[in-house]
Amino acid sequence: MKTQSKKRITYSIIITVLTCLVLSIIVYYGRYFQNWLNSEYNSGKWFFIIGWFLLFAYYGICFFYLWQTNGKERNYLFLFGIQFIAFAVYIISIYCFSAYILASISIVLSLISSFWLAIKLFKNKQYVLMSMIIALILFYFYCLLCGILYCSMEYGGWKDYK
Repeated sequence: MKTQSKKRITYSIIITVLTCLVLSIIVYYGRYFQNWLNSEYNSGKWFFIIGWFLLFAYYGICFFYLWQTNGKERNYLFLFGIQFIAFAVYIISIYCFSAYILASISIVLSLISSFWLAIKLFKNKQYVLMSMIIALILFYFYCLLCGILYCSMEYGGWKDYK
């Protein structure tokens, strides 16, 4: 039993680190992220970098505990994977392509799959995991709000008025 738990911890750490590394490399070399990172007026560089790695640590913890409670009739990891992939598309579309409409659609997909996962966890009385997913849902709502604001600033008709 302990070796199985150690394997899950090891695999969870490896998967989390590799996804963090791949997504970090993609975003770091993104054209719009480089402009944002190298701008003079940006004071939150270290806040973003520390928050980025804390977010992936949080994903790793969620992944590990969801993997422990996952079963044949419960597809927690599938839903978690969908919401993570949708979040990765959101990050790439914002920082690499500045495609705010695609970002808004992907974060809505991430919200839907996270809600679905939280409901399944609530039905199976996994309240701690549900509260962890609800924290991600709140973060995704923040990302959706920012995406809508960026989209309105980029594509809004009101910016043509002077």
